[in-house]
Amino acid sequence: MNKKWVVLVVVAVFFAQCRRKPADAKDQAAGETAAALEQKVILTIGDVSRVNRDLKNFIRLQYADIFEKQDNDKLLSRLFDVFCEQQVILFKAQQEGVTVTDEEVTAFLAEARSRGQAPDLDGEMVRNTLQVQKFLLAAAYREIDVPDAEIAAYYEGHLDDYRKDEEIELHQIMVDDREKLLRIRSELLNQPGRFAEVARDESIAPEAGKGGLMGFFEKGTLPQEMEEVVFSLKENEISPIVESPYGFHLFKVTRRRRSRMQPLASVQDQIKNKLLSARMTAAYEEFLQALKAEVPLRVHYENLYFSYKNPDPGANDNENKNFPGSDPLADG
Repeated sequence: MNKKWVVLVVVAVFFAQCRRKPADAKDQAAGETAAALEQKVILTIGDVSRVNRDLKNFIRLQYADIFEKQDNDKLLSRLFDVFCEQQVILFKAQQEGVTVTDEEVTAFLAEARSRGQAPDLDGEMVRNTLQVQKFLLAAAYREIDVPDAEIAAYYEGHLDDYRKDEEIELHQIMVDDREKLLRIRSELLNQPGRFAEVARDESIAPEAGKGGLMGFFEKGTLPQEMEEVVFSLKENEISPIVESPYGFHLFKVTRRRRSRMQPLASVQDQIKNKLLSARMTAAYEEFLQALKAEVPLRVHYENLYFSYKNPDPGANDNENKNFPGSDPLADG
């Protein structure tokens, strides 16, 4: 190779490396800054400290479905409020000697992964969560119950809530091509009995495997453009094509149920769960307030990996949180 070209190549390589070094150094510095932020202390209770990484693990474990919404400072602020509550309860649970076995942690992780939750859940955070749940069951919820007489009294006092309007049993075929559905509709007008077969073969809706069976619906539960059509159908009549953001639909009504009262026996569990949930939520708030007065909590808002937003004044707790309640058991 010509000596001149050798020199030019060496110079070119040298300058290329010089250009890369600042970028590499910048990336390295950014990584070091992020790692340092992960380890910043965000709250202390006694001699126990929690860092940003602990908060992220908590959100991934208990609110996996919204973990990706980390650009929402208001949402993250409410999650941090719940994290603080849980840490107060955990501190007291550990003082009281509440323990969780390795077998319980393993079982929890197996169940979480079977539900499709993150496979890298933090084992210590799982153990802490189970300690909190055990402590609440033993200390806050132990004597909570709803007797049958109270369920019956609630039912009698809220009869309108258990009055069912007329319902229709609805089937659908959904495709993403209007012309295709026009051909299907033309065939079904002559052979309506093939609706379930065609739904299984052609529909892209989730219930296609069930022959298009969607279940029973009453007025007010479907999008308006669908409701106006389906409630005007006679039994086994094929609907006109309805367009929605999901595709093009054909509907068929196979049964109608008249307006009726739901008997107490059919809604007893529903009422009991509702009353239990309200009672457990109230017990949780009372229990938490007592612990907060006892446990020495210090919060370091300035170290959080996001900008903390105070709760909206005048909004209730659920509105401020805008996600499932902080009580880990009240909804279950």
